[in-house]
Amino acid sequence: MKIFGKKIGLTTQVFLAMILGAIFGLVIGEPMTKVGFIGDIWLNMIKMIVVPMVIVTIVTGIVSQKDIKSLGRISFRIMAYYVVTTLIAAAIGIIVASIIKPGNIANFTGLASKEVVAGSDITMEDFFLSMFSSNMFKSFSDGNILQTLIISVLIGIAILRMKTENMKTTIVNGFNSLSEMVFSLIGMIMIASPIGVFFLMADSFATYGAGIFTSMATLAGTYYFACIVHIVFIYGGFLWIKAGVNPIRFIKDSAELWIYTISTCSSVASIPVNIKVAKEKFGVSESISGFTVPLGSQMNYDGSVLLYGVVIVFISQVVGVPLSIGTMLKVILLSAIFSTGGGGIPGSGIVKLLVMVEAFGLPTEIVGIIAAFYRLFDMGTTTNNCLGDLAGTIFVSKLEEKSAAKAAN
Repeated sequence: MKIFGKKIGLTTQVFLAMILGAIFGLVIGEPMTKVGFIGDIWLNMIKMIVVPMVIVTIVTGIVSQKDIKSLGRISFRIMAYYVVTTLIAAAIGIIVASIIKPGNIANFTGLASKEVVAGSDITMEDFFLSMFSSNMFKSFSDGNILQTLIISVLIGIAILRMKTENMKTTIVNGFNSLSEMVFSLIGMIMIASPIGVFFLMADSFATYGAGIFTSMATLAGTYYFACIVHIVFIYGGFLWIKAGVNPIRFIKDSAELWIYTISTCSSVASIPVNIKVAKEKFGVSESISGFTVPLGSQMNYDGSVLLYGVVIVFISQVVGVPLSIGTMLKVILLSAIFSTGGGGIPGSGIVKLLVMVEAFGLPTEIVGIIAAFYRLFDMGTTTNNCLGDLAGTIFVSKLEEKSAAKAAN
C-alpha cells in the first residue's frame, strides 16, 4: 500500500486499521456491528491454518535439534521460565491493585451485568487426561491445540529416534516442505489483516460505545498498568540481564505482535506472527521458536493471572473485605495452577475468573459486569500472554547460544 507516494508496511497498515476501526465504531455505532462478520471471516482464516501450523512448527523444531538431550534442555528452560513469570505475574497483580485501590473509587451504577455460566469442576485427573488424545484426527478437527501440540511432540521425538537415516531424511524433508507451504499460506492470509482488524475493532467499539472507556475505567486502568509493569520490569528484566535486549527495544520491535494481539484477542491466532517477530526482529531460530511459542500458547498465561490478582483485590476493596497476607499467597499459588486448566472451555477466561473469585468467598456479581466488557480485558490478557511467549523464546535462544559457545570452547 502507498500513501503520498510512500510505501506503508503491513504493521503500520494494521495499526491504522485498528485506530480507524475504533473511530468508525464510535462514530457510526450499531451499523458497524452488522458488518463485524467480515473481521470474523479473517480470524477464521487464521484459525483454519493453526492446527497444521502447530504440527509442522513443533515437528520441524524438534527434528532440527541435535538430539533428545538438546530438546530436553530447551524444554526445561522454557517451562521454568513460564512457571517463574506466572508466579511473579500473580504477585504483581495483587501488589498493583493494593497500591492503587481501584475498588475504593469504583462506581457500578448503571452498568449491566452478564450471566456467567460456570464450567464443570476440573480435577487433576481430568486435566491430565484432556492432554492426551485417543484419536489424533478428532483432535485436529476439534482444533484442540494442547492435544495437537503433544501429538506433534511425540511425532518429532519418534522421527529423532528413527534408525534408518535415508527414511529419516525423507520424512524430515517432507515436514520442512510442508512448513514452507503452510507459512506461504499464512503470508497470504496476513495480507488481508488490515481489513480484518478494521472490522473487528469497529464491531467492538460499536458494541460498547464510550462505555468501553468510562464504565470500567478504574479496574481496566489498574489492570493495564499491572500489565505494563510486568512487561517492562519482568520480561524486560529477564531479557536485559540474560540477552542484552533492553525493554524499550523489546516493546518497539515486538509492535507487529502486540498490534495483532490487541486486535484479535487470540493467542493461538497470533502464533505465526510471534514466530515471525522472533526470527526477524530478534534473530531466534525457528527450531526454537517453533517449539517454545506454541507451547507458551498453551501453558503461559501471565496476562490472565495478572487479571485474577487485580480482580480479587478489586472486589475485596469494593465489598470492604481486606485480604490477609496468607490469602494473598493463596491467590498467587491458585492463580498459577488454575491458569493452565480448562483451555478447551469456550470463554474459559471469564469462567476461570468466576471460579477464582468463588474460591475466596467473594461476591461474583462484579464478575458478571466484567464479562459484559470482557473484550476490553481480553486485549490485555492476550497481549501479555503472547509477549511472555516471545520474551521466553528470546531468553531461551540466548541461553542456547551461550551453551553452544561454551561447548565449542
